[in-house]
Amino acid sequence: MAHTYNPPCRLAPAPHPDPVPGLEDIPHLKTQFFYSSPIPIDDPLSAATIVGAAENKSTKPPLRPFSPADTLSLEKAWLTFSSDRDRRNHRQSQRNRSPSPSLSKENAAKLAAIVAQLATKHREKHDREGIQTPPAGVICCQELTIDTSAELRKEFCAVTRRRQRSLDHDVVIQGVMEQLKRCHRSVSEQQQQQTGKSSVGGGSIPLLGTSPIPRHVSASVAADGSRPSTAGGDGELPPLAPPPARPPAVGDGISGKPFARAEMGDRDRERSSNASTPEDRSTRQGRGRSESVVVPVKSPVEGREGDHGSVEVPVGISRLHMVSLPVLQMKPIYWSPVNDLATVMRATWFYRDSMVPVDPAVANQLEAGYRELRPWTETWRDEIKSALYVGAVGEEKVAHKLWPDVVDKRSKAKEGDPEEPPISSDPFCAARCFRGEAATEGTLEHVHSEEEAATPRPESRSYASYHVIYKDESAAFLLKPSLKPSAYYGRKPVSKIMKGMAVGIPVVRGFDLATWEKIHEKGKKPSPQPKGKPGSGGQNSSVSAVQVGCLACQQEKDRGQVTDLVLVAHGIGQKFAERVESFHFTHAVNGFRRAVNVELETPLVKSVLRPGQNGIMVLPVNWRHLLSFEDGGPTQEEDKAAYATDGFTLKDIEPTTIPAVRSMISDIMFDIPFYLSHHKPKMIAALVGEANRVYRLWCRNNPGFSERGRVHLIGHSLGSAMALDVLSQQPTRVPRLDLSRPAPNTRFFEFDTTNLFLMGSPAAFFLLLERGGLIPRRGRLKPGADAADTVARDVVGDVGTFGCLAVDNIYNILAREDPVAYLLNGTIDPVYAASLREAYVPTISTSYFKSLSDSIRYMAGMETSSPAATTSTPQTKKPSMPARLPSQLELEVHDFSREEIAEKKAFLLNDNGQVDWYLKSGGGPLEIQYLNMLSAHSSYWTHQDLIRLLCLEVGRKPGRENTLEVMRAAKKGGRGFLTGGDGIMGSER
Repeated sequence: MAHTYNPPCRLAPAPHPDPVPGLEDIPHLKTQFFYSSPIPIDDPLSAATIVGAAENKSTKPPLRPFSPADTLSLEKAWLTFSSDRDRRNHRQSQRNRSPSPSLSKENAAKLAAIVAQLATKHREKHDREGIQTPPAGVICCQELTIDTSAELRKEFCAVTRRRQRSLDHDVVIQGVMEQLKRCHRSVSEQQQQQTGKSSVGGGSIPLLGTSPIPRHVSASVAADGSRPSTAGGDGELPPLAPPPARPPAVGDGISGKPFARAEMGDRDRERSSNASTPEDRSTRQGRGRSESVVVPVKSPVEGREGDHGSVEVPVGISRLHMVSLPVLQMKPIYWSPVNDLATVMRATWFYRDSMVPVDPAVANQLEAGYRELRPWTETWRDEIKSALYVGAVGEEKVAHKLWPDVVDKRSKAKEGDPEEPPISSDPFCAARCFRGEAATEGTLEHVHSEEEAATPRPESRSYASYHVIYKDESAAFLLKPSLKPSAYYGRKPVSKIMKGMAVGIPVVRGFDLATWEKIHEKGKKPSPQPKGKPGSGGQNSSVSAVQVGCLACQQEKDRGQVTDLVLVAHGIGQKFAERVESFHFTHAVNGFRRAVNVELETPLVKSVLRPGQNGIMVLPVNWRHLLSFEDGGPTQEEDKAAYATDGFTLKDIEPTTIPAVRSMISDIMFDIPFYLSHHKPKMIAALVGEANRVYRLWCRNNPGFSERGRVHLIGHSLGSAMALDVLSQQPTRVPRLDLSRPAPNTRFFEFDTTNLFLMGSPAAFFLLLERGGLIPRRGRLKPGADAADTVARDVVGDVGTFGCLAVDNIYNILAREDPVAYLLNGTIDPVYAASLREAYVPTISTSYFKSLSDSIRYMAGMETSSPAATTSTPQTKKPSMPARLPSQLELEVHDFSREEIAEKKAFLLNDNGQVDWYLKSGGGPLEIQYLNMLSAHSSYWTHQDLIRLLCLEVGRKPGRENTLEVMRAAKKGGRGFLTGGDGIMGSER
């Protein structure tokens, strides 16, 4: 089905920006967005590469183009930043002129709002921390410099900030400090009037985090704290009004910005991680989120031209990443960035032979010359013809110098600031001060200093001595000095260019996707291109896009609707991953997700998937980074009362010997004693809050999933024990998700868990400690279950009973050599568990020492669950004759009632009649269990049999009758499979 290429088609061309006066006839510029990443976001089957901190920093990841739909979404969002006020400011500053009175008034109002907002923010911050306002000449904290830089950068471009004295970074900081002192004096006077005595007592409150005012501002601060003069022809800092009330919470984007690092200092991150409760953290993370897909994040400062905050656009085939504009950074939506932040480039000019983007600074010089010479016009064609007629002298006239001549340092010092480039490559300036003609690239480094120069230094300019020849409206050639036209040497490159020869470096204006795919993606089917003129709608223009929308877009949307979401909760050791990047849990989950996507494409798995099953998405639940136990000490003031000795931490009791080993043990092993201490509720709340946050984001970005989709949970190691705790308290059926709630719930999951997978789980040990057992939940009627069994007093339990989980199926997967994992069948009923065979996760892998019988049984089980078999009348396999009939004595002493109850419990807990499965190891005569033990606990994420099991059990049709025969519980002694039909052993009865 073809796209209409008309609104609301997602491939509809971006609207043309307002033309620059005098350039109304300029050809439309087809831009392209690229990202630098080792992993393509549009290929879910790509190799999962771990980007470690130890990798060579000089090796830049390859540039990859965004898909056409993502590029259009980014371009439409990018064009919304353009502002007449910013363009006027930029133009005046570029010419070293003072702004007009009206523009100066607008700038002063913006600046006053920034100062008031920063003063309010830091006053409340220091009131919470009990920090007194510092004296004149000292700033309150280092975060103020970062916040000031961020706010100024959001509201004024770099050129304007450098040329207008009132926008100087240090001057604004001084204004904020004066505002804080005024507020402090006002509060002190009010308190004196109420109490009759001063509230400030000779510096009784310590000054923390203070620093001197930097550079020239501290020298110009008077003793009374008056503001330094800002006279300079660009307006003075306006009188500062009293700080307004705390600004309302604003939308914080598609991801809630829980991991934004660009504008957060070290103390901010520490304070965020040391929040009093997980509820508070969740409230801050979830405050004000919007449900739209492309969400503008508003600045605290309102203006006539609209807000100049940021916009977050989800990208990628799985919509797992977002691009923040105009900062041009790509980061993951659902997890904290772990060396997977990527820079984004907006490109306008490209190398013709490779379609690789030209460096933004060079591209902007090409675009500036293009607009100056107007090579798309008939006049330019006449110029070329005249140059060809005149010869080398004429060709010299049409050669344009790429970079202007560098003025010597002495003249620079006399004139002041260096000349600004005609088109800036600063991301914020390129977005706001131009009409889409500027190329630019983001950066991973957050710039705190306001001294960065927009003009590239002469030694850093690419093609510094080159000339450019514009052939026509789209083609140009970069010529080094030895190739440029010269009457002296008789060089005439223009004549060769017009004959079709390539001279120098050919470049083109605008991106050609077909050329890129032909060069870089050989064998890939070319992307469809719109037929006819842009916006004409191609062959389907007769279909009204306004009335019915784009059917191809709707088809793609339906195809991309994932039906099963798998959330993965990690275990111990993630504190250690903060120091050693390669141990981070997110890397394992990313590789695991890729393996699941690969497995879902195999014919074997496809034959079992239920009708309507449309993919599995695996997302990590990183709960540990939300907690900080202060080296084992209390995290809240009220916790200190529980300690016999106040104030000691782990550092006070830890010997100084073998520090590296002790640090590793504390980061990895101490999560277990923390969980067994009074910190357990905080850890549970952190897990629940983070899982709900991820689930809420997924539902916002995938409308309708909360009604149609299913959620499954994987718990690894300690995460499985925590999941056991949570699901024991989980309501039998959760209410419908309310996305209008400001913060995620931290008491129970806001989703219903269909399948629970426990990997390397010590859950059975915790059941032993609590004197509990696995019990089905009362009233939880899952597909294929007997309604009478779900209410039987001896079979089911109630919410709040430890081990009574609100799930449909439990799978306990363990490696044989994993020293942390324990069996769970015995917690249902030990006698029943002892009567079962050891069950293994089915495998089709072959080896020299492995029999083919398991593979044959597995394939036979697959055939019985094929779609053809499920649509027809099921055929019951004829029960085989048991090897030995039970004797009369065995029948007399056998407790059929207990075994029947245990069997009903087992089938309610899992459709297969059991919950334990071993993973098969490599085997062989050279296998040593004690060596395998070292890696067994972390080997689950790469085990192919487990990945296949997850795909089959999540993707199959629910119900006992749809289980795979090879997965069903079997009695010892070869007496057949459990069927759950008539009593204890259907085949034996």
